[in-house]
Amino acid sequence: MTFEHLLECWRLEVSNKKKPGRLVSLLSNVLRRSRRDNKLRFLFSYRLAQYLDGKGGLARRHARGMQQRLNLKYALDIDIGAQIAPGLRIAHLPGVVITRHVRIGRNFFIRQNCTIGIKTLGLEHYALEIGDNVSLGANSCIIADRLRIGDNVVIGAMSLVTRDIPADTTFYNPRQATLLQR
Repeated sequence: MTFEHLLECWRLEVSNKKKPGRLVSLLSNVLRRSRRDNKLRFLFSYRLAQYLDGKGGLARRHARGMQQRLNLKYALDIDIGAQIAPGLRIAHLPGVVITRHVRIGRNFFIRQNCTIGIKTLGLEHYALEIGDNVSLGANSCIIADRLRIGDNVVIGAMSLVTRDIPADTTFYNPRQATLLQR
């Protein structure tokens, strides 16, 4: 992660500024907003840990320590090795788990108690890809070693995703839908 990418992530996820402006005003806005809101504070620290992890050396070791402290403090587990594009939004922090083997596109919205994980440990290569503008409902799981979710997908609450989902699709658990119709 480059410094410019870090600033873009902070601008889209933590700041309320829509247009890029002066660096000093962006940083002061990000720091002020992250002090007030738990989710914004997590996103600020998480992106900083990702940036430090990319630097290597002692910075990587410090970033791993930051990740452990963040996981304990905020009751979630998002690995700093996950490739998450700018625009990550988290509705509620507790219970969110994201593996480092995933690549997530822009504007990803995840709710509480969701898991994005792998099925088999020890494989040489995993291919979990989630497109842009994807929304993941509460208590949902995406579990696979190779999976592709397209752009503009909405995954309903309490859904288990184990296969590919094409772009511009709404995916939900059919059993939940029949329970709602009664």
